[in-house]
Amino acid sequence: MNGSKVFRVSTTNDVMIVELIGVVSSLADDSITQELEAVRQRLRTGGFQSVIVDLGQVAYFGSSMLEAIRALWNEVTPRHGRLVLCNASEVGREILQVAKFDHLWPLVETRQDALQTLEA
Repeated sequence: MNGSKVFRVSTTNDVMIVELIGVVSSLADDSITQELEAVRQRLRTGGFQSVIVDLGQVAYFGSSMLEAIRALWNEVTPRHGRLVLCNASEVGREILQVAKFDHLWPLVETRQDALQTLEA
């Protein structure tokens, strides 16, 4: 995904790691939508069981990003996969808690913690 403005994707074994990069706000809705479809396509065709969403590069994100994370979750749940969030800022944690998304997806401190959560 060269030229990505919103997501950086890497993989390890059967886990796709989606890292948010740059500023993610409602002004980036078009970028999110376009790049999200590319990430979802790669997730569908790559045989990935689970997803880690690394929030460490962004201090804040809005509802369009929450919707993008939910879309990734919807891709893995039919395959009995899981989604784990990591590296959220204090503000990011508050957003996830207010939206109650921390009840849907584990929210851990580090990427290593996320990998361990998926292995458990």
